[in-house]
Amino acid sequence: MADWPLVPDEEAFAPGSLLRTAQQVHDRLWQELVPGGCTSPQFAVLHRLALRPGIDQRTLGEAAGLDRATGAELVARLERSGLIRRERAAADARRNSLRLTMAGDTALRACAPWVAQVQLRLTAPLGDAGTGRILRLLRTVAEVATGQPVGQELPEIVGLPADPSRIPGHLVRVAQQRHTQFWTAAVGERPTSPQYGVLYRLAREPGIDQTTLADRIALAKAPTGEIVKRLVARGEVLRDVDPGDARRRLLTLSPQGRQVLRDVTPAVLRVQEELTAELTADERRELLTLLRRITRP
Repeated sequence: MADWPLVPDEEAFAPGSLLRTAQQVHDRLWQELVPGGCTSPQFAVLHRLALRPGIDQRTLGEAAGLDRATGAELVARLERSGLIRRERAAADARRNSLRLTMAGDTALRACAPWVAQVQLRLTAPLGDAGTGRILRLLRTVAEVATGQPVGQELPEIVGLPADPSRIPGHLVRVAQQRHTQFWTAAVGERPTSPQYGVLYRLAREPGIDQTTLADRIALAKAPTGEIVKRLVARGEVLRDVDPGDARRRLLTLSPQGRQVLRDVTPAVLRVQEELTAELTADERRELLTLLRRITRP
């Protein structure tokens, strides 16, 4: 029987959970379709520099939806690979501007058609009308403004929209990053969002096995196993032998795990409210409906 005082209706937690799952779907499609080992953040850097050559590192990070540390690491890696170069800005000798090298431009154009396919596959369940709606709603949640001036059509780069606000994978990633930022501010680093997902699911379905748990929280078996291992070590999850099958382990919350849920659930609810604060109730429901269609197996 579910431990109801600990587990408000799942709809309350759906925004963050569905964004995380949509990000996983995007990442899976990226690994399947995009050749050459180019990651989504690396492509974002190359793409933005193609559109805005000569910008500095801070502006690039903001345009690509990257935090400062990640942006600096990517720029250094791409510079070592010969895909981008630094040069002194003409207007300010203290500032470095960044540009694609010829090799960087070639890499961008080789990857762009495949990245476009990722976006098409991601939004295929929505159709054209649904894709337009989810782009508008994700822009609001991610706080990403359209980069296209009114009445001006920006060029595409090998089939990929030049305006990042029209690239669904970019919007999902930035919205997910905002959820992580809100989570860290409100909840802290313990439990993480995936760890909370495990605790929450076991409160709703005590006694399920790890395979079922992985399916319920939409995580691969390996990371689910790592989370369970960590929570068992902290004494928040109990792992017992199934009386009907000695090879199977059943998972339940310990009293300590239930206390963690009691302590953090109010903050988790505030995270979801903050994330969707700019949406009306109808828009929130529509966004969740569209995200479910993207993430449905």
